[in-house]
Amino acid sequence: MNQRPRTSFLLRNWQHLSAPAKVLAAVGLIMAVSAVFHTVVFLQSGTAWEGPVSWRKPITFGLSLALTAITLALIESCLRLRPLTSWLLLGILSAAFVVEAALVTMQAWRGVPSHFNTATPFDAMVFSAMGMTVMVIVVVIVSLAILSFTSAKPGAPDLTLSVRAGMVLLVAGQVLGAAIIGVGEPAVLSGNEAAVFGPEGVVLGAAGILKSPHGIALHAIQVLPLLGWLVQRSSWSDVRRRHAVWSAGIGYSLVLAVSVFQAYTGQAQFALSIGTLAAALAGVLLVAKPYAEAGVQVLRERKDVAAGQRPRPRS
Repeated sequence: MNQRPRTSFLLRNWQHLSAPAKVLAAVGLIMAVSAVFHTVVFLQSGTAWEGPVSWRKPITFGLSLALTAITLALIESCLRLRPLTSWLLLGILSAAFVVEAALVTMQAWRGVPSHFNTATPFDAMVFSAMGMTVMVIVVVIVSLAILSFTSAKPGAPDLTLSVRAGMVLLVAGQVLGAAIIGVGEPAVLSGNEAAVFGPEGVVLGAAGILKSPHGIALHAIQVLPLLGWLVQRSSWSDVRRRHAVWSAGIGYSLVLAVSVFQAYTGQAQFALSIGTLAAALAGVLLVAKPYAEAGVQVLRERKDVAAGQRPRPRS
């Protein structure tokens, strides 16, 4: 009995990517390698993880950009884009990701803060360049979010729904990132550097950690489309697949809402009241339950196929 090599899945997906998507995915892989390299540097350095000057920055930025780049490269295959449009959007995004990561990494190696650093004209220029690069990234992401509603390929409504939900939350993450700048810059100008350069980054009020909702929103684009892909592998009915994706989308949004509430009311991220704790747990359950059910269903069906049985559809 012939078996496909284990790499066939990755190779098959790579072959289905367009040329600009392959470039963006390659950029993501480079970012991942950079994050791994800087993790080794951090472990060897003996320095602190937190703080404005830390190897944490190139590590977390590298991982985040890697995940986002690879995910958006895969999502492009779900859209009907002309080659020129695809090259324009993904090519610009690839370049912007490289520039942003390079600037953050350069400042880490120089031993100075990458964000809100205007100590010298050069540092101010770097921070300004980072801001302009982020603006470019936001424009491309918003464009892709719009295209996910106007130019989605037919045939996989559950996956399309999960992509749209992930893209909307990714845009929300960009808005929350801009809000961090909006809070941080006045704090620096007023001399309140403790609210910007503390262990938790930009802090609002007594203990509101603004990077928490920002990070949560950014990575919905991995969590939700992955579920959309998973339910496509099951024999569930279309109705149950949609319910699973809607459940996860609502749950993820609920977790994000709790994080936003905590940050913008100046409360620590885990200092939850009974109400916010209940809301957060409900959100986690709404995401975890369809993931668990879909995972069990796919595994069960694979076992049936391996045993020579036809998978039985489950509504």
